[in-house]
Amino acid sequence: MRDILPDFVVDRIRERYLSAVADAENTFDMNSADEDSLTGALGQSIALPREHIFSTQEGRYIVDIGYTKLRGRGKDAPEKKFGSDGIFQIRVLNEYGEVIRAKGLPFQSKKNWKGKNNTLKSQAENMERFTPGGIVIDFNHTGYEACSAKDVIQENGSKPQLKKSGKLHRLGQLLGNEFLDCKIGTRGLFFDKEIELSTSLILRQT
Repeated sequence: MRDILPDFVVDRIRERYLSAVADAENTFDMNSADEDSLTGALGQSIALPREHIFSTQEGRYIVDIGYTKLRGRGKDAPEKKFGSDGIFQIRVLNEYGEVIRAKGLPFQSKKNWKGKNNTLKSQAENMERFTPGGIVIDFNHTGYEACSAKDVIQENGSKPQLKKSGKLHRLGQLLGNEFLDCKIGTRGLFFDKEIELSTSLILRQT
C-alpha cells in the first residue's frame, strides 16, 4: 500500500487493524461458544467504521476496510470447496470514486487449535489451490495468532511445529504489516454475492 498511499495513511490503517484485533480479543469469552461467533466478532470489529477518508497533498483517498463470511453450511457451501471461512478485504478509492487498489485475504479459523490437525491441512491446501496467499487464525483466550496457509501445509497442520519454527504471529501484526505491505493476500480478490447465489463460485480475481 505504501506505493500508492502516503506513509501516515498506511500507519493509520495499520493502527485500525491493531486496535480492531485487540477489541475482538477482549470479547473472546463472550463469543467463545463456537468459531463462527468468534469469526463474526472479529470481522465486525475490523469492518467498522466502513470508510476512512484521508485528505493529503496528493489528493483525497477513501479507504474501505471490509470482511465477508463465507457460507459453511448447506448444499455446495463455498467454505467446503475453497477452504476459507471468510475474506478480509480492503479497497482504496481516489477522490473521483475510482478503485486504485483492492486486496483480499482469505482465512480459515480455529478455536484453541492444539496438536496436529489433518482437516485444517486439507482446508489450507484448498485455500492455496484456489486463492493463494491466505492465512489460518487460531482464536485463543491468550490472544489471536495466525500463520500462512502455506506454512500450515508445510508443517502438516501441526501447531507445535509451527510455533517451534517461529511461523506463528500475532494476528494484528500480520494484518497491519504483511497484509498492508502486500506480502500476503491477493490483489483484486473480492466476494461476489450474486455469483455465490447462483453457482457457489464466489472467489474471483480482477
